[in-house]
Amino acid sequence: MTTHADDPKTRSAAPNGAAGSLAAQALAAAGDAAQARDVGALDAAAAGAAQRLGRTRQSLVQRLIYGPLPDVAELRSGAGLGQRAAAKGRPVVEAAIDCMARGVAFASDAKLSAELRARVTAAGGYGFTVPASFGGHDASYPELAVVEEELAANGLGALAVEISGELTIGAGSLIGYGTDAQKRTFLPMIAQGRLMSFALTEVGVGVNAKKVRAYVEKDEANGCWRVFADGSRNKLWITNAAHGGIAGLVARIGKDGKQVGLFVVELPATDIDRASGADHEFRLEPSRVDAFHPNFNARVHLHNFPVPLQNRIEADGVEVLFYCLRMGRCMLAAMAAGYQRMFAADAAHYAKTRDGVGGLVVKHELPRLALGRMLGGALQSRALSHLSLQQDADGVDLAGLRDLTKSAAAGSALQSLRACERVLGGRSFDERSRVSQARANMHVFGVVEGEDDLILMGMVKDVTTAFVDRYMAGMLGVIQSINAGPDGQPLPKDQLILRIGPASFLRWPKRCLTATVRLLGNAGFWRLSGWTAGNALLELLRLPGRLIPSAWLPRFRGLPAALRRPARFAERKLRGRRWTYLGINLWFQLELTRAQVPIQRFGKSIEHLVSMLVLCHHAAGQDESQQRVAALHCAVLEDEFRALRILSGLLAMDRLRRHVAAVGGDVEKGTSSLLRGVEPQAFTHDWR
Repeated sequence: MTTHADDPKTRSAAPNGAAGSLAAQALAAAGDAAQARDVGALDAAAAGAAQRLGRTRQSLVQRLIYGPLPDVAELRSGAGLGQRAAAKGRPVVEAAIDCMARGVAFASDAKLSAELRARVTAAGGYGFTVPASFGGHDASYPELAVVEEELAANGLGALAVEISGELTIGAGSLIGYGTDAQKRTFLPMIAQGRLMSFALTEVGVGVNAKKVRAYVEKDEANGCWRVFADGSRNKLWITNAAHGGIAGLVARIGKDGKQVGLFVVELPATDIDRASGADHEFRLEPSRVDAFHPNFNARVHLHNFPVPLQNRIEADGVEVLFYCLRMGRCMLAAMAAGYQRMFAADAAHYAKTRDGVGGLVVKHELPRLALGRMLGGALQSRALSHLSLQQDADGVDLAGLRDLTKSAAAGSALQSLRACERVLGGRSFDERSRVSQARANMHVFGVVEGEDDLILMGMVKDVTTAFVDRYMAGMLGVIQSINAGPDGQPLPKDQLILRIGPASFLRWPKRCLTATVRLLGNAGFWRLSGWTAGNALLELLRLPGRLIPSAWLPRFRGLPAALRRPARFAERKLRGRRWTYLGINLWFQLELTRAQVPIQRFGKSIEHLVSMLVLCHHAAGQDESQQRVAALHCAVLEDEFRALRILSGLLAMDRLRRHVAAVGGDVEKGTSSLLRGVEPQAFTHDWR
């Protein structure tokens, strides 16, 4: 019954907000009313986005765990995407690489140059996925993913970041939700190279879109909206926010309004202040981040800023965000694949030309392992991106897969950076090295669009929601019933029972006995018991089949010999995740709403297993060198999976969580002696 509200991502839920979302009810029952409201609102917005997409086929990851098992053709459906999608984007990539070769891709301040943008615009890059009827190149997202990977692989990751933001969460919001008039107005601008950003995060608020404080008020006299994004409401870390650009700005309707809207704002060519005689203010200043240095990344100040009434996109701003993020995460994975290919190319060149102790560096096992990690991470990121894009095109719900793809790609990119540093040594830190220039981006990939660990917890919620709603709701209802007083109101937090076990029985024997009796009389309890017995019997019947060689099974016969065992291992362990999740629910019960450590580990285990399976089926359609890379990377992922102890480590996790609570409490109360005498540095953007 896990949930977390800090990542604004698509979640399966009934559209009635907190009332319809079991996760929100669980949080409320655990005494987290504010978080319950947030999750309920996010669930409702996510349900709207899912309805807009019209997804009717169940998530791939959910089926891998709970069945029915996807067929081999579906698992392999993304394998040929790269070859099919390469041709249309070739002129864009060639134009960009030509600028790089001629030394004009970057300006003197190391920003992307005007000449580069002009050449790429002429080749159709900035309007790549914009429909032809609005002046665009009419390409697909799979074709865009190939462009993104090739740009990043050739040292133009900054351009890939810019175009991705422009077309996924920028133009994508207009294509998905804009009116015909809005599309006719703004999409041609984008196709002609005018940058579009998505202004969500603020000085005082991160990625929790329901917490934004910027707001608009209707100015009836002048027939416009007035935007107030001032002070701590300033929009911060907004990539592609540039003078003369366009922004999709997320803001509340009314200063204390509940509804969050999305407004298309044309940013002026210069700053505006009251001294000029204007009745409004506009100011852009750099966000001052090391990452995305060649891009525009700004803090946006708007006060009483006029926006035409017709520029409001008539949809919930958070819903639009959910709708667009699915493609943003696929593009991030494509970029991660490109970056890792770049790392591997530079490290391989060094290893093949540099003499180490006892011969060339490339002849030694540890540098070879590092090179394998880079190549494996690149292939893993590409395989997940391509499968996700194909699933989206086939109308499959990307719940679970889109977040797993982003987390796995960002994590492998950071591991590949470290592996590259091990091969290149100090040369990777040379300020002229493109490896060094990419370092901050690799660290930030795991944070943009939501921090990866939180995303994984949201992924777990997505793929287990159907199981929880059907089989665990009874347990939640029983615990809720004993956490209410005679008047029906929730008991104080210090009297809540989150886990029924020996300790709670000793402290509250009557309430725990009442809960036990009610549970035995609950239909949901017997439904869960039936599910447990039925699935246990199926697993027993499957046991003899484990003796059959993989080469004899039609499901694995078509895979290269080195990939059959890891694919079979991944499928079996993914099916076993249903038991792991049941186990941690029975152990933690309602406390699972607060237990982030086991849920993060559980999500990571799913990430490793799905990555292994997708790698095997993707590589089956590639050349032998990629199959060898896949086999090596599957071995690496299997080692990482086996290191994650979940059910066997429940007692150890409880001890860890107690230590975390104790140390965290010292920090929160200011009693940690190790922090005494250390004056903290003030944040550059003070949100208070």
